[in-house]
Order: sequence, then structure tokens, then C-alpha cells
Amino acid sequence: MTWTAPAYSLGIGQPVLEYGKEVEMMNGRIHLAVLMLLSLPATSHAQETTGNLEGTVLTADRQPVAYVDIVVSGPNLLGTRGTAITSEGFFRIPALPPGTYNVTLSHVSYQTVSIDGVRIHLGRTTNLGVILMTVKVHEMPPMVVTADRLPLIDPDFFGVGANLKASDFRALPIQRDYRSMGALLPHVNESFLGDELNIAGATGLDNKYYIDGVDTTDPVRGITGTSLPYNFVREVQVRSGSYAAEYSGALGGVMNVITHSGRNEFKGNAFGFFLNNRFTAEPRLATYEPGEGDFAEYDVGIGLGGPIVRDRLWFYAAYNPSYWIEDVEIPGQGTYQDRFTAHRLAGKLDWRIDARNSLNFTATGNPTLRDGVGDLYTRFGIPTSFANPDPYLYDIESGGLTLSLQGKHLLGERLLLKTGVSRFTWRKVYRPDTQRGRSEMLYIDAETGIWSGGAADDIDDRSTVSTFYLDGICMLDRHALKAGLAFKINRYEFSRHTQELTRDIGDVFRLYEVDNVGSTSNRIPSIYLQDTWHLSERFRLNAGLRWEGQFMIDTNDEVAQRVTDQWQPRIGFTYQPGEIGTQKIFGSFGRYYHVFASHLSTWYHSDTSRLLWEYYSCDPRICALPPDSTRNSVGNHIQDEVDGLAGQHFDEFSLGYERQLSAGSRLAIRGIHRVLREAVEDGYSTEVGDWVYGNPGSGQLNEYPKAKHEYSALELSYEYFRSERFDVRAAYILSRNYGNYMGLYNSDFFWAAPNANGSFDVPEIMVDGTGLLPNDRTHVIKLSGSYRVGAGLTLGGSATWQSGTPKNEWGGTPWEPPYYSFLQTRGEAGRTPSIWDLNLRASYLLPPIGPSIHARLLVDIFHLGSQREAVLYDMIHYRNIDPGDGSQIDPNPNYGQPIRFQPPMAVRVGVDLDF
Repeated sequence: MTWTAPAYSLGIGQPVLEYGKEVEMMNGRIHLAVLMLLSLPATSHAQETTGNLEGTVLTADRQPVAYVDIVVSGPNLLGTRGTAITSEGFFRIPALPPGTYNVTLSHVSYQTVSIDGVRIHLGRTTNLGVILMTVKVHEMPPMVVTADRLPLIDPDFFGVGANLKASDFRALPIQRDYRSMGALLPHVNESFLGDELNIAGATGLDNKYYIDGVDTTDPVRGITGTSLPYNFVREVQVRSGSYAAEYSGALGGVMNVITHSGRNEFKGNAFGFFLNNRFTAEPRLATYEPGEGDFAEYDVGIGLGGPIVRDRLWFYAAYNPSYWIEDVEIPGQGTYQDRFTAHRLAGKLDWRIDARNSLNFTATGNPTLRDGVGDLYTRFGIPTSFANPDPYLYDIESGGLTLSLQGKHLLGERLLLKTGVSRFTWRKVYRPDTQRGRSEMLYIDAETGIWSGGAADDIDDRSTVSTFYLDGICMLDRHALKAGLAFKINRYEFSRHTQELTRDIGDVFRLYEVDNVGSTSNRIPSIYLQDTWHLSERFRLNAGLRWEGQFMIDTNDEVAQRVTDQWQPRIGFTYQPGEIGTQKIFGSFGRYYHVFASHLSTWYHSDTSRLLWEYYSCDPRICALPPDSTRNSVGNHIQDEVDGLAGQHFDEFSLGYERQLSAGSRLAIRGIHRVLREAVEDGYSTEVGDWVYGNPGSGQLNEYPKAKHEYSALELSYEYFRSERFDVRAAYILSRNYGNYMGLYNSDFFWAAPNANGSFDVPEIMVDGTGLLPNDRTHVIKLSGSYRVGAGLTLGGSATWQSGTPKNEWGGTPWEPPYYSFLQTRGEAGRTPSIWDLNLRASYLLPPIGPSIHARLLVDIFHLGSQREAVLYDMIHYRNIDPGDGSQIDPNPNYGQPIRFQPPMAVRVGVDLDF
């Protein structure tokens, strides 16, 4: 039901907490106490790690109460935080760590009010509404109020996104990595195309992942971010779009998480999980796909936080080793064991130096080791059999480590500065596991599908991202002015060697060679200015302008490419009609740029890199003859700077309405329209006679169409979460994803090569190439929630139903595979079947072990009742064309056959201890 009462009375002659009366803000300067200013956030070049609290204090006859002392305390806050009230009765306390708080309002002439259970969410503003205070006629104890009936409407938030806190996802069946949580939220879909979660119609490589405010996304390809178990996470926020100028952009979405911190009491958590093939149903396998053998996945971990000095210095430390062992069949060669070990860690120190200065140090990482079995690069296809196992055996090292130091410094009562430095290192190493794998090239017989020889790749990639920033905020009357500048350096050191020989039908031998050795970097300065303006209690406006530059440095340490025209205007508003705090209309416009991944520079800003196709009439391993022809060579030179190159970016428009239906539920409807304005890709230029990069549709790539990608969606969502026993989230999304460019990941052919992913390689592949994109899902319905049954038992679940994705029909081109043309307009060859997915968690709280140890037994059932429906098909109908009449030849016998299926049902067991 809708909350319509004008006030929540605490009793005759008692203070009143009111939610429905508009208070016109009088002109006046905002007088903030020192502690309030010290707490202000300035996370412009990262993501938010805090939330905000605000409200208005009036007398019984609706007059502002000046000089009220407001103190906020809670287990996640070092000490207490306070603020002075403005002359019009308004107060705002920003930068509170997410958690639950007690808010106390006291005045010498009025009865003290204490509000318990006030929840602060990551990146959001909690509004206490109007608090009415009564005159103190004699000494009375404080009036204690619970926050159950506080407004649910965030008056500042105009974006597209949602939050999940630890108490939410601990009751839900999710995978061990925090990134899997995103699939529970609107506009976020699981991808079956080989990339990470798809957000707002983009691909997995278009996303950014932040941990404790630091970007931990793979800087080379953007494939993924640092992996952490959800046990380390306090809250996660997914922003699908519509964020303010203080934040750097992404072509997809932004996933922002904060890890746990210490507190004044020692608290810890230990856990263990186990899953193996005996708890898993039989998967469906595609033609020629090797069968799965026995496997086991298990991980254990512990986290501990507490005081080093109470109210002064806190610590948190956590470690989670995890292991995966699987017997993998190599066709024709027997079974080999694939072993994976990850060491996930997190640490944090919070130091309140004095009333004006504080420091925060964080560290996170996930170094991993793998004795790998399987083709790690799908570009070579799926073999039917092997003459020897060496092409499938690799030793792999990967993962990242992040170190961050942030300081807050108060200068006067109106100005706060924030300084920060962070360093993120990322490494990927792929070494052939055997001597033959290291000494021979991969040999593929395309006619028989048999692989032999050695491993194709030998790779050692190392990246370092260093960031320095300075931010400030100044409070002026009804304005909060924010400004900041930052300098980021992405340095990439690479050593890549690939050799693969294919015997095509007709005894034509095609040799593919890659040699990349060197180092490049991208230097990225940025600056922004933003104003949050409270025009009235009903209307708020956020307007800002952001600029970012990119200076790409070649292997000779010289500037190879400048992109300086990256101006990003952003504006958003919220308007609260009717009763304040019960509903809002909101909207936004913004332009968002995405920084180039380092991968592009390995080909075009390096004079030590080479990619070559050579064609022979005999096997070059045997006959010592020069190649008959050489095509598609890339590298061995640094491309001339592209004049006027535009950075990759999109414009986004959103409009929505949100309404509180009852004290614990709300309904929202919002529309979003996202239009890609420019992409940066490479392709073969007939004018130049070589491969070049640029903006498709202009310059040296003017023979290609302009990149097009439009995502339009209508979202209807519902939340209920203030019951002690029950919470639920539901959403329906109607969307359309249309264009000729998928994003930084090539979803057609599964190429994770941002800005050089084959989307615009040759003109022939663009004919009839505009239509519904591979991850278009017209209808998506999501439901998740939990129910506390009683007697220690809690049930949680998530369900998704989604329509199928478009199919294509591809044929040959004058260019050899892997270049294919559309035989039907993109997306018009049918759709994959609609699919549904159901996951359950049962959690049982055991009797306490001693005075402070609480253990829970966990059982997760994933993909309950899975139909193992096909989610991806082989869409290549013909592989080549007749050079005489151009007709399609060399039909693919597997055309139209499924090549990927929904995963089977699996059961995971675990135990979780709080102490």
C-alpha cells in the first residue's frame, strides 16, 4: 500500500518523524562542521566507496530548527561523525561507509531524537525526510525511533543501476566470484558467447570492474577484472549508465564493489565449499567436443577484522585459496588432468590521524596458476582428433595485484581535498607444457580436422596501471561544487609468439605467424567540474563536464597517437511530485568515452611486431621453397598518427519514474536509449594497401560503413526488502540491440581483441551486416529473493527467463577463413530457443558454538531442472567461394548444429562461520 499518512507520531507531546510535507529551503549558507567536511567523498577518478545521509529538522509549527547537533555512529564508522545544521533546517552527511547507523539529534531546547537502523547504501543517498522536534518542558529520556518507515526514494540518484549488500547475496545461490552477482540485476545478462556479463547491450569487454574505488579491469583486453569471493565483499553496485561527470566511462557497465573493513570489535568469517562431478548432471556436448571426465572444485578461506587502536586504526585481512581439478579427454590421446589454483586476497588499513586528516590503504589480488588442458584460443576451431597431445597442454600464470593509498585533508570548513595513488599490476603467461609443444608449430589438417605438432602460442604479457589524483569539494549555499584532476599511465610489456600451419582443401598450406615483442603505454590525463544544485526540496540538478585525453606511446617511447577531443557533458535531474520522499521523476543525458585497451598498440605502435599469412603449394616444414604469396601482413612499422581520430564513445538518454508503494516496497519504470557515436577498429584499406586503424566510415577506413550500435530498453522493476522474513526483487526488461558493431568483443567469432577484433577487417564482411546483434534478447524476466522459514532455515532463489538470440547465415568471401559474409541480413536467420534458469540455496543456522561462533550449512542447487537447451549454433554455411563465378563452395557439414548448451544441474555444499 502507499504510505499516505502526513506524519508518524511518536505519542502525544512527543517528537514526530514526518515524510510527506515539502519544506521550501530558505536562502542561506550551509555551515558544516569540521567532521562533516572531512568525510566528503572525492572519488572522481575511481568509483564511490561510500553513501550519504540527509534530512530536514523542523519544529511542530513547521519552522526550521537551527543549531541542532547531529551525531552518526555505527560499527562500520571510525569514531563518530557529526554535522551542524543549516539555517533552514537541512543537513547532509556524505561519505558514510555502507552499513547500519544510529542517528542522534539533540538541542538544548528540544527533546533528543534517536533513530536506529538507518541503512546507508553504496553510492546512494538515504533521506530521513522531515523530523519534527517538540519543546523540552522537563528532562526526558531520548525518544528512540526505528528506521523501518523511512522513505525508500533516493532523491539524488538519477542513474540506471542497482545495489546488493552482503545480507542480500549471502542468502542467494550465486557463484563464488562476486562478478556473478551482476546477473541478478536488470540490464545484465549472462553471455554464452565466450565473454563476461553483457550490460546494457554491450559485450563483456566493454565493462569496468572496480574494487574499493580502484579500476581492476584487465588493461590489455578488458576480458575480466580481479576475482574475489563474495565473502570478502560488503556491497556491490552495478551502474548500467547515467552517471555523473566525476566518474570515468565505459562502453558497457561499471561493477563497483567494496570489501569489508575492520571495526572496534574483532569479527571474522571462515568458509569452505565443495563441488564435483558426482553432484553434477551429465552435460550435453557438441559434435567433436571432448567429453568431460571427473572434476572437483573446492575452496576455503578466512577473513578477520578489528581494531589496532580503537576509534583510530582498524585492519581487515582475508585469504581464499581455491582449487579446480578436472580430467579432460584429448580426442585420440586419452585423458589428461587440468589443474587450476587461485590465491585470492584482500587487506585494508583505516587510520584516522586526527580531526582533519585520514588515510586508507587497501590491497587486493588474485594470482593464479594452471596446468591447462584445452585450446585456449578458439580462433583455430574445434579439432576432431589429435595425432599427439602437445597442442592442448599449457602452463598458465595470470591474475592481478592492486595497491592503493588514499588521504583526506580538510582545508577550512568548506573545502576538502582528497589525494590518492594506486598501482595495479596484471600478468598473463602461456607456456607450452612439453618440449615438443615448445619446439614445433601447431599443424591443422582442415580436411580431416586432426591437429598435431606443437602448441600455437607462447605468451608473456605484463601490465602496470599507475594512477595519481587530486580532488576537491566546496560547499556553497545550495551548491556542492566538485572538481578534480588525475593522471593515469597504462604500461604494457608484451612477448607473443604464434605459429600455426593449416593444410586447406586442395593442398594449399597457409602459415599464420605472430611475433610481438616490446612495450607501449597510454598516458591519460583527465579533469572534471561538477555542480549538484538543490533548487528546492522537490527538484535537484546535477550538471558537469569531463575531459579526458589519451596519448599513446610507441615502442620508441614517442607519442604515436593523440586523442584530445574527448569532452563529456553530463546532466541529470530528479523531481519529487506529491508527498516528498514517496516518488520521483528522474532523467539524464550523458556522453561516455572508453579508454583504449593496450592491445591495439601491440600491432600499430610497435616496430618489433609482425603478423603474417604465407601460402605454400607444399608443406613448408618439409620443402625449402619460398611462399607462393603473402597476404594480410600487419606490423613491422609504426602507423602514422591518424589526424582527428575520435575516441570510442556513446551518448545515452534515460527517463524514469519511481514510487514507494509501502513502507518496504517500491516500483520503478525507466527507459534507456544508448547510441554509439564512434568506434575505433582496424581494417584493410585498399587505398593504403595495408592494415590501418581509425574510425570506420571516415579517413583511411572510409570504404567501410560507420560503426552502428543502438540499445533501447524499457525496464519495469519491483523491490520488497523490509520484512524480517522475506525479500524479493523482480524485473522485466523489453529491449532491442541493433547495429553492425557488437563492441570491443567480436561476438560473431569470439575474438577478444579490442579495437582490432575483426569487425571491420575487410569490406565484404560488412554487406548486409546491419541488423539485430548477437546478444539481442527482446524479453528478459528476473526474480530473486529469500525467505526465512524459521528454526534456523533460510531459502533463497533466483530465476530468469529470456527470449533467444538472433541467428546468422555466413558464407565464404574472397578472403580466406576466418572472414565470412552474410548470406542473409544480420540477425534474420532465426533465433535460438527461449531459455529459463532456476537456482536455489538452502541455509541452515546451527546452534551457537560457544558464545560468539555461528555456523551455517549451505546447499546450492544451480540450474535446477536444466533442459540443457542449445544456446549457440554453428552458423557458417559455406567456407569459400568459387574464384570463377563467385558462388558459395565448401559447405560446412556442421552448419546449423548446436555448439554450446545450457549448463547441467549442479549441487554445491558449503559451510560458513561467523565469529
